[in-house]
Amino acid sequence: MCRHVNRALVRWARRKFKHLRWHKTRASQLLERDADQCPSLFAHWRTGMTGAFA
Repeated sequence: MCRHVNRALVRWARRKFKHLRWHKTRASQLLERDADQCPSLFAHWRTGMTGAFA
């Protein structure tokens, strides 16, 4: 379930930021960095489910 949410976040980031539109890996790296910097942003990140963004 958490993996599905993370993948949805990657899709959202690719739509939101034009420089990530064609870069799935860069979008997942951006979200991984955000998860490390601010783990309280999403409920499933608070429990430590920050992997499998791609």
